[in-house]
Amino acid sequence: MDGIVLFYKPENFYSTDVVNYFKKFTDKKVGHGGTLDKLAQGLLIIGIGNGTKYLKYFLNKSKKNYLAEIKFGYISETYDREGKLKFINNCYFDIEEIKKVIEKFRGKIKQQPPPFSAIKIKGKRAYKLARQNKEFEINSKEVYLYDYRIINYDPQKNILKIMLKVSSGFYVRSFANDLGIKLKCGAILWKLVREKINSFSINKALTFKDLENNFLEFKAFIKGKVQGVGFRYYCLSEAIRLKINGYVKNLDNGQVKVVAQGNFNSLINLYEKLKIGSKLSRVDEIIAIWQKPVFIYNNFEIF
Repeated sequence: MDGIVLFYKPENFYSTDVVNYFKKFTDKKVGHGGTLDKLAQGLLIIGIGNGTKYLKYFLNKSKKNYLAEIKFGYISETYDREGKLKFINNCYFDIEEIKKVIEKFRGKIKQQPPPFSAIKIKGKRAYKLARQNKEFEINSKEVYLYDYRIINYDPQKNILKIMLKVSSGFYVRSFANDLGIKLKCGAILWKLVREKINSFSINKALTFKDLENNFLEFKAFIKGKVQGVGFRYYCLSEAIRLKINGYVKNLDNGQVKVVAQGNFNSLINLYEKLKIGSKLSRVDEIIAIWQKPVFIYNNFEIF
């Protein structure tokens, strides 16, 4: 397995747990394109082998969509329900009042990352220093809140459900804490789901169950001398031999795109064949994105 994996990180798993899982699964170098806290769940982009060099595109200057639940009336040192909760008061709001305050966060803002975060302070993670009760400062960062949409506000549970479209480096926990300060009430992040990173969506994120069921998909883009040299027919014959469904097509930019569905071992075999190419072709680079099959193909075709 090599390339980028779209993976659904469950709640109560650390991002490093998922990275370590794929290290054992593939016995290759593995990294991720932006951490998710233990409390959070949703889309985690994993880079494996050659795919790790593409992680920089997700760590910086990417746009992310989150579905968050924020509970008013409490604070914690972690800015979420993972920390020790301190009750402030039974404050309740009109939804228009909440909107008015959130509007002040729209656009470019200065945000202070949480003390319990993976930010490095002189080579050490902030959360490790915080656990040791050591004093330190974290510099504020410029981040963006591009857009938001309030889903609903439940006054009984005092929880705001909101969709946020933000930049890389944006901490939803800090947003919740800052929102509580602005409303003079206190607030913590109660639940968080990352639904999208750039064009990659949670609906195509593989789960542990998908890996167990052993039916996966990869989407590969092949660069080099791959058009007009029988490469598509080579892909077709190999896919039929390996009992893989999907398609292969030429792209306007000179690349070839392959979408393949099947069991893990068959897909690995096809991927290795794609790296070699047909007799007259020359494969310079192949980028594979491993994901959950959404549309199921019944055969393999040339488009």
